Amino acid sequence: MKALVIAASQRHPSQSAKVAEYIRRMIAERAVFSEVNVYDLGKNPLPLWDEGVWRNDPRWQRILEPVARLVTDADAYVVVVPEWNGGVTPAIKNFALFFGERETGHKPLWLVSVSSEINGQYPVADMKAFVSKNNKWIFIPDHTVIRFVHRYLNSPEPASEEEKLLVERMQYSLTQLERYARALKEVRRDFPYDDRFKYAM
Repeated sequence: MKALVIAASQRHPSQSAKVAEYIRRMIAERAVFSEVNVYDLGKNPLPLWDEGVWRNDPRWQRILEPVARLVTDADAYVVVVPEWNGGVTPAIKNFALFFGERETGHKPLWLVSVSSEINGQYPVADMKAFVSKNNKWIFIPDHTVIRFVHRYLNSPEPASEEEKLLVERMQYSLTQLERYARALKEVRRDFPYDDRFKYAM
Protein backbone atom coordinates (compact mmCIF):
# COMPACT_ATOMS: atom_id res chain seq x y z
CA MET A 1 0.00 0.00 0.00
CA LYS A 2 1.01 3.62 -0.57
CA ALA A 3 0.19 6.78 1.37
CA LEU A 4 0.16 10.43 0.32
CA VAL A 5 0.51 13.30 2.79
CA ILE A 6 -0.72 16.65 1.46
CA ALA A 7 0.56 19.86 3.05
CA ALA A 8 -2.27 22.25 2.24
CA SER A 9 -0.70 25.58 3.15
CA GLN A 10 -0.02 28.10 0.41
CA ARG A 11 3.06 29.31 2.27
CA HIS A 12 6.57 27.96 1.80
CA PRO A 13 7.98 27.07 4.20
CA SER A 14 5.02 26.45 6.48
CA GLN A 15 4.00 24.83 9.73
CA SER A 16 1.74 22.52 7.69
CA ALA A 17 4.75 21.28 5.74
CA LYS A 18 6.62 20.72 9.01
CA VAL A 19 3.76 18.60 10.36
CA ALA A 20 3.39 16.77 7.03
CA GLU A 21 7.06 15.78 7.12
CA TYR A 22 6.73 14.63 10.75
CA ILE A 23 3.78 12.44 9.76
CA ARG A 24 5.68 11.11 6.74
CA ARG A 25 8.40 9.90 9.09
CA MET A 26 5.82 8.36 11.44
CA ILE A 27 4.30 6.43 8.56
CA ALA A 28 7.67 5.31 7.21
CA GLU A 29 8.81 4.07 10.64
CA ARG A 30 5.73 1.87 11.03
CA ALA A 31 6.41 0.20 7.64
CA VAL A 32 2.76 -0.66 6.97
CA PHE A 33 2.77 1.39 3.77
CA SER A 34 5.46 0.44 1.29
CA GLU A 35 5.75 4.03 0.09
CA VAL A 36 4.82 7.41 1.52
CA ASN A 37 5.06 10.70 -0.35
CA VAL A 38 4.47 14.33 0.59
CA TYR A 39 2.89 16.83 -1.80
CA ASP A 40 3.43 20.39 -0.58
CA LEU A 41 0.97 22.87 -2.10
CA GLY A 42 3.13 25.77 -0.89
CA LYS A 43 6.21 24.46 -2.66
CA ASN A 44 4.34 23.05 -5.68
CA PRO A 45 1.17 25.11 -6.15
CA LEU A 46 -1.34 24.09 -8.77
CA PRO A 47 -2.77 26.77 -11.08
CA LEU A 48 -6.43 27.60 -10.59
CA TRP A 49 -8.69 24.99 -12.13
CA ASP A 50 -10.33 25.79 -15.44
CA GLU A 51 -12.39 23.80 -17.94
CA GLY A 52 -9.30 22.88 -19.92
CA VAL A 53 -8.97 20.03 -17.44
CA TRP A 54 -12.19 18.49 -18.81
CA ARG A 55 -11.03 19.02 -22.41
CA ASN A 56 -7.71 17.24 -21.79
CA ASP A 57 -5.83 20.41 -22.65
CA PRO A 58 -2.14 19.42 -23.19
CA ARG A 59 -1.08 22.21 -20.79
CA TRP A 60 -3.10 20.64 -18.02
CA GLN A 61 -1.94 17.14 -18.88
CA ARG A 62 1.69 18.24 -18.40
CA ILE A 63 0.90 19.92 -15.07
CA LEU A 64 -1.32 17.21 -13.65
CA GLU A 65 0.35 14.01 -14.83
CA PRO A 66 2.93 13.69 -12.02
CA VAL A 67 0.46 14.82 -9.34
CA ALA A 68 -2.31 12.56 -10.63
CA ARG A 69 0.04 9.58 -10.45
CA LEU A 70 0.75 10.24 -6.76
CA VAL A 71 -2.93 10.79 -5.99
CA THR A 72 -4.22 7.78 -7.92
CA ASP A 73 -1.57 5.37 -6.64
CA ALA A 74 -2.22 6.26 -3.01
CA ASP A 75 -4.31 3.89 -0.89
CA ALA A 76 -4.65 6.44 1.93
CA TYR A 77 -4.29 10.17 2.44
CA VAL A 78 -3.32 12.55 5.20
CA VAL A 79 -4.31 16.18 4.64
CA VAL A 80 -2.55 18.70 6.87
CA VAL A 81 -4.53 21.90 6.52
CA PRO A 82 -3.99 25.23 8.26
CA GLU A 83 -6.81 27.48 9.36
CA TRP A 84 -7.09 30.48 7.10
CA ASN A 85 -9.78 33.04 7.92
CA GLY A 86 -11.82 30.41 9.75
CA GLY A 87 -11.64 27.73 7.07
CA VAL A 88 -9.34 25.74 4.81
CA THR A 89 -6.94 27.25 2.29
CA PRO A 90 -7.98 28.02 -1.29
CA ALA A 91 -5.11 25.70 -2.31
CA ILE A 92 -6.76 22.55 -0.94
CA LYS A 93 -10.15 23.50 -2.38
CA ASN A 94 -8.48 24.00 -5.76
CA PHE A 95 -6.57 20.71 -5.39
CA ALA A 96 -9.81 18.85 -4.68
CA LEU A 97 -11.35 20.06 -7.96
CA PHE A 98 -8.84 18.12 -10.04
CA PHE A 99 -9.57 14.63 -8.71
CA GLY A 100 -12.74 12.61 -8.58
CA GLU A 101 -14.09 9.26 -7.52
CA ARG A 102 -11.80 7.17 -9.69
CA GLU A 103 -8.66 8.80 -8.28
CA THR A 104 -9.55 9.46 -4.65
CA GLY A 105 -12.87 7.77 -4.03
CA HIS A 106 -13.38 5.10 -1.38
CA LYS A 107 -9.95 5.70 0.14
CA PRO A 108 -9.41 6.75 3.76
CA LEU A 109 -8.31 10.24 4.73
CA TRP A 110 -6.92 11.37 8.07
CA LEU A 111 -7.54 15.08 8.51
CA VAL A 112 -4.99 17.07 10.53
CA SER A 113 -5.86 20.71 11.15
CA VAL A 114 -3.22 23.15 12.41
CA SER A 115 -3.57 26.61 13.88
CA SER A 116 -1.10 29.17 15.16
CA GLU A 117 -3.63 30.12 17.85
CA ILE A 118 -6.44 28.54 19.88
CA ASN A 119 -8.79 27.55 17.04
CA GLY A 120 -8.26 24.86 14.40
CA GLN A 121 -11.63 23.11 14.45
CA TYR A 122 -13.11 25.12 11.59
CA PRO A 123 -11.01 23.56 8.78
CA VAL A 124 -12.33 20.15 9.88
CA ALA A 125 -15.91 21.31 9.41
CA ASP A 126 -15.03 23.04 6.13
CA MET A 127 -13.30 19.97 4.67
CA LYS A 128 -16.08 17.59 5.65
CA ALA A 129 -18.94 19.84 4.58
CA PHE A 130 -17.71 21.44 1.36
CA VAL A 131 -14.36 20.24 0.04
CA SER A 132 -14.86 16.50 -0.36
CA LYS A 133 -18.27 16.14 -2.04
CA ASN A 134 -17.15 14.76 -5.39
CA ASN A 135 -13.83 13.25 -4.29
CA LYS A 136 -15.62 10.64 -2.20
CA TRP A 137 -12.78 10.47 0.28
CA ILE A 138 -13.66 8.45 3.36
CA PHE A 139 -12.75 10.45 6.46
CA ILE A 140 -11.60 8.19 9.27
CA PRO A 141 -13.57 8.76 12.51
CA ASP A 142 -10.69 10.58 14.22
CA HIS A 143 -9.25 13.88 13.13
CA THR A 144 -6.42 15.79 14.78
CA VAL A 145 -6.37 19.47 15.71
CA ILE A 146 -2.95 20.92 16.59
CA ARG A 147 -3.36 24.30 18.23
CA PHE A 148 -0.33 26.60 18.73
CA VAL A 149 1.39 24.37 16.18
CA HIS A 150 4.70 26.27 16.33
CA ARG A 151 5.22 24.75 19.82
CA TYR A 152 5.00 21.13 18.69
CA LEU A 153 6.66 18.52 16.46
CA ASN A 154 9.87 20.52 16.09
CA SER A 155 12.17 17.59 16.94
CA PRO A 156 11.99 13.79 16.72
CA GLU A 157 11.38 13.37 20.47
CA PRO A 158 8.49 15.06 22.34
CA ALA A 159 9.63 18.08 24.31
CA SER A 160 6.85 17.86 26.94
CA GLU A 161 4.22 15.52 28.36
CA GLU A 162 1.61 17.46 26.40
CA GLU A 163 3.46 16.84 23.14
CA LYS A 164 4.00 13.17 24.07
CA LEU A 165 0.23 12.76 24.43
CA LEU A 166 -0.32 14.51 21.09
CA VAL A 167 2.10 12.14 19.33
CA GLU A 168 0.46 9.11 20.95
CA ARG A 169 -2.92 10.32 19.74
CA MET A 170 -1.49 10.79 16.25
CA GLN A 171 -0.14 7.23 16.33
CA TYR A 172 -3.61 6.02 17.29
CA SER A 173 -5.17 7.89 14.36
CA LEU A 174 -2.51 6.48 12.06
CA THR A 175 -3.45 2.96 13.18
CA GLN A 176 -7.02 3.73 12.13
CA LEU A 177 -5.81 4.99 8.76
CA GLU A 178 -3.83 1.79 8.19
CA ARG A 179 -6.79 -0.45 9.05
CA TYR A 180 -9.18 1.50 6.85
CA ALA A 181 -6.67 1.45 3.99
CA ARG A 182 -6.52 -2.35 4.10
CA ALA A 183 -10.29 -2.74 4.34
CA LEU A 184 -11.13 -0.24 1.61
CA LYS A 185 -8.80 -1.90 -0.90
CA GLU A 186 -11.32 -4.74 -0.87
CA VAL A 187 -14.20 -2.28 -1.32
CA ARG A 188 -12.53 -0.80 -4.43
CA ARG A 189 -11.82 -4.16 -6.00
CA ASP A 190 -14.18 -4.50 -8.99
CA PHE A 191 -16.09 -1.42 -7.82
CA PRO A 192 -19.16 -0.74 -10.02
CA TYR A 193 -18.28 2.84 -11.02
CA ASP A 194 -21.06 4.63 -12.87
CA ASP A 195 -20.10 8.00 -14.30
CA ARG A 196 -23.75 9.08 -14.33
CA PHE A 197 -23.46 9.33 -10.54
CA LYS A 198 -19.87 10.51 -10.12
CA TYR A 199 -21.03 13.75 -8.51
CA ALA A 200 -22.47 13.30 -5.03
CA MET A 201 -25.81 14.92 -4.21
